[in-house]
Amino acid sequence: MIKLIALDVDGTLLNQKGQLTPAVIQAIAKAKAAGIRVVLATGRPASDAARLSQEAGCDSMAVCLGGAGLIDTNTQDFLRRWDVPEEDGWRALELCLGQEIELVVFAGTHILVDPFSKSSLEVSFPHEAFHAEVIVTPDPLEYVKTHQLPVTKLHGDGKPGAYPLQELGELDGVSLTSSNDHDFELVARDVHKGRALALLSLMFGIPLEQCAAVGDSANDLEMMQCVGTPIAMGNAIAELKNLARFVTGTNGEDGAAQAILWCLEHCEDTH
Repeated sequence: MIKLIALDVDGTLLNQKGQLTPAVIQAIAKAKAAGIRVVLATGRPASDAARLSQEAGCDSMAVCLGGAGLIDTNTQDFLRRWDVPEEDGWRALELCLGQEIELVVFAGTHILVDPFSKSSLEVSFPHEAFHAEVIVTPDPLEYVKTHQLPVTKLHGDGKPGAYPLQELGELDGVSLTSSNDHDFELVARDVHKGRALALLSLMFGIPLEQCAAVGDSANDLEMMQCVGTPIAMGNAIAELKNLARFVTGTNGEDGAAQAILWCLEHCEDTH
């Protein structure tokens, strides 16, 4: 029986224009009317996770920052947060800053960018709500140290080969993944959406065997591995499609809505 559905956001919940469609909203409402909880599990920060969760009509908890945070979407307060060990976070910043990398530093409840990244993001991610929240600083590492902030997650985007992935991967306290074919995400070791979803399901009192997860990217892998019903988007990477019990349509075809309706049709199945 499926009692909870976890949805990734970019490439899953949102269409190719980054929009939430009526079909997806209606499917979520139908699932909730049937007594199924629907939650978001995203790499985005708490503010985005909360806003999109409310707009979509999801439940009041969400996984954010690629699994590094679990939040109450009504207040945006962290119920649990996993930060990168301090020395590893500082070293990761040293390796990434000064490169042609569009770098976003998620530092607890703060979002930091350097001037290069700010200019790049205004083109690649022109969302007013995000830019109203970011703090632009010439030296994010110094800002983190001065204000005694944790490094919770780094997101880097840019030219292939520009990232110091080998050096980052050698840091003991971090894990690396990606949300598309030209970026990287760095969080604390053993932190991922699956771990945060496991805690969320425990808080709801729903066994993971009775959960479904819908995703498209490498950072959705652990989430899909830990649930009873993994569902891959039509635009998902091959590894997720091979793992999935069901492959739905693409995010340009309201695949998330199709996935939810499929869960409703098969919610009594045993896994």
